[in-house]
Amino acid sequence: MLRRIRTIPTEHGLAALVVPMVLFILVAVLIVWDIVDDLAVGATVFHVTIEFIIMFAAVAGAVYFWDQLRIARRLEKDLQKNLEKACEETTRWQDKEQNLLDELRIAIDKQLTQWDFSSKEKEIAFYLMKGLSFKEIAELRGGTFQSIKQQAHVLYRKAGLSGRAELSAFFLGGIL
Repeated sequence: MLRRIRTIPTEHGLAALVVPMVLFILVAVLIVWDIVDDLAVGATVFHVTIEFIIMFAAVAGAVYFWDQLRIARRLEKDLQKNLEKACEETTRWQDKEQNLLDELRIAIDKQLTQWDFSSKEKEIAFYLMKGLSFKEIAELRGGTFQSIKQQAHVLYRKAGLSGRAELSAFFLGGIL
């Protein structure tokens, strides 16, 4: 649910709203003190009226910043709840995704076993489906580019496939 809320300063957090509110209250208190002092010495009505107007403006400023602080705190609380919900949802999604990937890996492994792949050939097949190059696979397995290339051709032949694209498509074609 999106709702429009007045813009709040976020660069300095909620403290950015407290400081001006305190300053407005301080100004209002000092003006009241000045009014009391002015009345004691017989200041003009015009002068006291101007100071009352300034005092009310300071109080209005304090009320405004108090309201903004209240809104900001409510927004912060709502955002925190939304963040927690999103984190929970992300965790659930990741767990579900991991379960599905584990099941897919098991299903792929079963098919590779049916094709009579050795454990080394299965490992190479998984690397090929992940998109690694022959050179990268050779580096990971401590072999040579040529040996990995030859092993890949052997496993393609065992599976009755023409190459890497058909190997990946065999397992992933229906997903996409």
